[in-house]
Amino acid sequence: MSDIKREFKGNIGLFLVCVELSKLNLIAMPTTRNTKGYDIMVMNPDTNKATGIQVKCTDKKDFPVITAHWSDYESVFDERILSDFVFVDISDLDRPNYFILSDKELKELLRASVKKYSEKYCARNRLTWEGALEKERAENRKPNLWALKLNEIEKYRNKWQTITNRL
Repeated sequence: MSDIKREFKGNIGLFLVCVELSKLNLIAMPTTRNTKGYDIMVMNPDTNKATGIQVKCTDKKDFPVITAHWSDYESVFDERILSDFVFVDISDLDRPNYFILSDKELKELLRASVKKYSEKYCARNRLTWEGALEKERAENRKPNLWALKLNEIEKYRNKWQTITNRL
């Protein structure tokens, strides 16, 4: 995998997901890369229902998802997580693994991650939540990158019904 450039790994994941959706007799169409919140539009030809999904692909142990400051992470998650997500693990390209989360499940996991990390940060730095927010503003920090680890999403492996039940 190290021979494949990072920008192409995303395309690999995108097209692998299209293949899997096609195997489920669904129409899967990649969107243009500037479509906000969706990488693939998927449609059930039997019901004429459609939905968008977002794809994240990696060959590492975690999936970067979104950046947000502590002060606005709730609204950022709500504004930018608009659809179901398919996380594709291509650490073994011949045997990719798929983890499918609804937008609600993803937001819950990310909120729990922010809470867990911020509690540790506050304890380590002897700060209250308000103190941590003030420190973040005072230091004018870049947004935090929130990621999910493979072991955190294992129970969502091959949970394609998350998508098919919407259609």
